Amino acid sequence: MTTSCFHCDEPIPDGIDETLQWKGKTREFCCVGCRSVASAIIENNLDDYYNFRTDSGAKPKELIPQQLIELSLMDDSFIQQDFVSSSQHQKTAELGIEGITCAACSWLIETRLAKEPGIDSIQVNPVTHRLKVKWQDSQLSLSKILKLLISLGYRAYPFQQNQFEKKVRQESRQYLMRLGVAGLGMMQIMMFALGLYISDGNDLTAQQESFLHWVSGIVALPIVLYSGFPFFRNAWYGLKARHLVMDVPVVIAISCAFVASIIATIREIGTVYFDSVSMFIFFLLLGRFLEHRVRVRSLVATQTQRQMLPLAVIRHDEHEDKTIPLYQVKTGDTLIIKAGDTIPVDGTVTQGKTSINESMLTGESQAVSKQVGDRVLAGSTNIQQAVQIEVTAIGESTYLSALQRMTLEAAQARPAIAHLTDRVAHYFVFAILLIVSIVYLIWFNIDPEKAFWIALSVLVVSCPCALSLATPTALTAASHHLSQTGFLILKPDALPALEGITLAAFDKTGTLTEGQLSLRDVQVFDQSYPTELIKNIAGSLERFQTHPIAQALTQNEYQVLPLDPIEHVIGQGVIGHFNGHEFRVGTAEFCQNGESTLTESITGKPTLIPGECDMDVYLSCDHKIIACFWLSDSLKPGAKRLFDELHRRHIKTMILSGDKQPRVDNIARKLNADSAFGHQLPEQKAALIAQLQQQGERVLMLGDGINDTVVLAQADIGIAVDTAADITQLNADAVLTANQLLHLTEVLSLAKKTQRIIRQNLTWALAYNLIAIPFAAMGWIPPWLAAIGMTTSSIVVVLNALRLRHRKIFWRFC
Repeated sequence: MTTSCFHCDEPIPDGIDETLQWKGKTREFCCVGCRSVASAIIENNLDDYYNFRTDSGAKPKELIPQQLIELSLMDDSFIQQDFVSSSQHQKTAELGIEGITCAACSWLIETRLAKEPGIDSIQVNPVTHRLKVKWQDSQLSLSKILKLLISLGYRAYPFQQNQFEKKVRQESRQYLMRLGVAGLGMMQIMMFALGLYISDGNDLTAQQESFLHWVSGIVALPIVLYSGFPFFRNAWYGLKARHLVMDVPVVIAISCAFVASIIATIREIGTVYFDSVSMFIFFLLLGRFLEHRVRVRSLVATQTQRQMLPLAVIRHDEHEDKTIPLYQVKTGDTLIIKAGDTIPVDGTVTQGKTSINESMLTGESQAVSKQVGDRVLAGSTNIQQAVQIEVTAIGESTYLSALQRMTLEAAQARPAIAHLTDRVAHYFVFAILLIVSIVYLIWFNIDPEKAFWIALSVLVVSCPCALSLATPTALTAASHHLSQTGFLILKPDALPALEGITLAAFDKTGTLTEGQLSLRDVQVFDQSYPTELIKNIAGSLERFQTHPIAQALTQNEYQVLPLDPIEHVIGQGVIGHFNGHEFRVGTAEFCQNGESTLTESITGKPTLIPGECDMDVYLSCDHKIIACFWLSDSLKPGAKRLFDELHRRHIKTMILSGDKQPRVDNIARKLNADSAFGHQLPEQKAALIAQLQQQGERVLMLGDGINDTVVLAQADIGIAVDTAADITQLNADAVLTANQLLHLTEVLSLAKKTQRIIRQNLTWALAYNLIAIPFAAMGWIPPWLAAIGMTTSSIVVVLNALRLRHRKIFWRFC
């Protein structure tokens, strides 16, 4: 008799011996190809294909499940180019993931995949349902990673925004449906149970009691199988991966109570727990649903930023202005931005003057004035009048996109304290199961009839859900609040590290100062020239120049004089002629036509000493110096108040700058800094910070971006300031996007409050379990009350963390 191939159902030729074990039986195949395909299907948990197929295809290729084909296609480099980035042999992919219900799911995925050879890092965000994975392409394929996820009970796909929104809506509907079934069923069961509770034994016959038990069991069945399904699924895949997830004790409690109730109903002997089971599932689902809603709302601002951008823009050409789709805009195009419009790209103002609202990007609530030459950012709003801008960055290259990527990476990354809590919760589950077993054995010897429900109460009341929520909810709420007010966290341990800072170090130029020269004073040496005329001559000479000195001399109003011709000598100054005289503005040597020292013709003492200003610029007439302009870089608003507040908190202050020591000392005196160091190269700054750390200092460093990369990395917490141009190149722990240094004091306060709330949450979660478990072990807490207590504990932790989300609520309670 000819044997058919198990996979393709074709006859097996003579001499072919290809077999495979499946469900305890030996399966035979017609060729190596069919056996390999069957092996892949079974190994990837797709063997339901063999259970439910009704017919064989005409071709062996048609017998490969579509899901397995799609997984294999994910290894195609052309398909990967939209969602996979490569760096040498390492690849990085951002995937959407289905099936995540809580923080335990992300912990399970990260723990299991981290053990796989070839995976460098794995980050799962249970809020956004995103997975970011880095792996070595030479050791592992993307399809293998997707198969590992399937084996854990989760399905992944290339992330798309519309898919994410669809999944969130589906998940919310599923929560509501499961919650509705559990709630309605619980009310019905409680109505049936009420008759049993108030009966004195004579009101109801045995048949009537049995009937109420059977009806309660029938109503409880969909609650357990449908509403409780997520708990069973998570527990199953956790145990399959050899990890004790938090849903394990939940499932044990539900299963034991429900099975015991069925047995008691059938035998008509013993206690029935259908009401406790339904209440337990309902309250647990309610807690999960509230947690889900809180986390989704915390993400709304980030997810909707890109949706703020308009779909069409007005492009300005030489001949006409034309409305085009946003995706057709290219770098170098000129766009017209009308009043009230959202700016869709990064660019530079080329015509017009207006005010821009950048609150969604920097947290700065006040409108910022913009004129020709100023930079504007995608996502900000033009609130005054129409301007023209030249496009400098589009799409993923914009500052808005960089902020989005960094926000998501920060949300996906998890601090060390969160990993520690996960490990504690893992061992806590094991301890719970051990305690429950001991309690059951003790009560079985004391009173066998009470042993089961007392053990069940201990199991329910001790579920460590609140413990797992204690840290991530507080960090998520605080990070969300900070991102809205102008402080973007880039590294997971940045917020906890802020609490123990003992010394704050600052770069000078661009961090404590504006980074732009301004005219501080004018000293006239030849009284035949009025001050206004001096300013008019200097402004007219510099009006066509773009360097910082020219901007300082022309920032105030002046009368343009007919100085002609004008010659610019690079690095020295500018020459012009007026009324038959040659005027020069620049260095003293240049103005005196080569003299290295100031001539005796300059009379009068300087109005400012050089240390108080950053630069002195001279004006001469026919090589005779007639005036001196003192230029300085002004302090940023709030810098003095920031230093005063740091001193009040007993945090030492330091200025580290590459500028000349007298200028650094001048700024230090104004701010009352504890110490100041000038002439510092980046490597010297980092070495000084390292020396202070060896002395026990915990150092916070503020710098203005790329120039301070080394020292930002060396500090315990490095914060970059005003880094819109180079945000994607930072090595900082956080970015102060708001142009307000004083905002750092609120960040420090919030960091301290966050750590306090985390400690409160952990204390509450542990104290609740330590107090509730003995009461339950003594038989004083019934299972339904244990379910309420466990859920209430989780809700208390979430609500306590929510105090960090809003400033008014934060200050009111903290």
